[in-house]
Amino acid sequence: MIIASIDRHPIIRRGLGLFLQEQFENAVLLESESYDSFIKSFGSQIPDLFILGFAEESNICESEVVRLVKESMPNTPVIIYDGEPRYEMAVYSLVAGASAYQVKNSCPTELVKCIESVMQGKRYMSENVIDILLKQCMKATMEKEKIALLSEEELIIA
Repeated sequence: MIIASIDRHPIIRRGLGLFLQEQFENAVLLESESYDSFIKSFGSQIPDLFILGFAEESNICESEVVRLVKESMPNTPVIIYDGEPRYEMAVYSLVAGASAYQVKNSCPTELVKCIESVMQGKRYMSENVIDILLKQCMKATMEKEKIALLSEEELIIA
């Protein structure tokens, strides 16, 4: 299995690479600090899996890389490996085509389950990410209901 690991932090890339090679004996890693450097170094390679690492300071625009990967390699699953759980980053990345959103500080076995799942064509999210998404959905629903309730009250008063 060819795994592209893209992360701007070399220590994270190396540690992740060692872990993946230990977990998947046939793993071949293509490590880069950015998508552009991946294309320059390994442009002719089509990996079986992309793991895109985001740092805490990454902004929402970086989730655009998912779209670029999916445009050029539509059958390659993409796992977002984020430095912290973030609702907006998760939503944007998943909508752009990511198969999974994983947080770096989660248990390493969680990443193995994630990889196995996406390699079977499934989507994957850890429980802490699901909790964040559900809380934000509930918050949005409550705000919508509050606005609808206020609108009804305005109609009754008028």
